[in-house]
Amino acid sequence: MANTTGYYMRTSHYLQNIATQQDKIEPGWKVFEDKGITGRLAFEERPAGKRLLDEVRNGKISEVRILRIDRLGRSVENILQTINTIHSYGVPIISINEGITTLDSNGKQTPVTGLLVNVLSSLSEFFYHQNREKILNGIERAKLVEGKYVGRKPGSTEKISKFKNKPKSKKIKELLEQGVAVRAICRTLECSPNSVYKVQEVFKLKTN
Repeated sequence: MANTTGYYMRTSHYLQNIATQQDKIEPGWKVFEDKGITGRLAFEERPAGKRLLDEVRNGKISEVRILRIDRLGRSVENILQTINTIHSYGVPIISINEGITTLDSNGKQTPVTGLLVNVLSSLSEFFYHQNREKILNGIERAKLVEGKYVGRKPGSTEKISKFKNKPKSKKIKELLEQGVAVRAICRTLECSPNSVYKVQEVFKLKTN
C-alpha cells in the first residue's frame, strides 16, 4: 500500500467558504474536494467521494483525513457505512478537529473509538434536522408578514444568458459533465429534474 494521505473536503453549498478545511492541508496530501455537495448524498455517490473510495480500494491511500466526521455525511447509516468500507481495506480515518483516529496501530477499532464515532455521527444527524427545522419555521413565520416572503413568481421567464451565469446552473453543468445522474444532482443541489434538463438543453449537453 502506498504511504499517501487522502484528505477529503466537502461544502454543502457551492458558494460556501471552504477555507477552514483548506487550512489543514499539509504537503504531500492528496486532496479530494466535493463542492456544493449536500451531506445527505451518499458518500459513494459524490464525485470526489467516489474517487477517494476507488483509490482506497486500489491501495493508493494509506490513511484518510477529514476536518470533522460530518464531512462524511449527515445520516448515521451512511457515515458508518463509509467508515466501515474504508476500514475493510485496513485504512484508518483521522478526524482532525475531533482528535479521533478510528483504527489503532494494529488496524483494529477500539471500543472507545467505536463509541465516539457513533456519538458524533448521531450528533451530525441531529444538528442537520435541527437546522432544517429552523429554516422551515423561519419561512412559515415570514409568510405571516405581508411582503416579507416572496416565492417564485408563476410563469416568470429569464434571459438565457442570465440563466447560464447562475451559480446553480454552472454547478449542474459541472456535475452533468462529470457523469452524475439527474436524480443524484437533484438530491445534491436540491433542484428539480426540470432544472437539470433545462441546463442540458441550454448548454447543449449530451445525455448519458
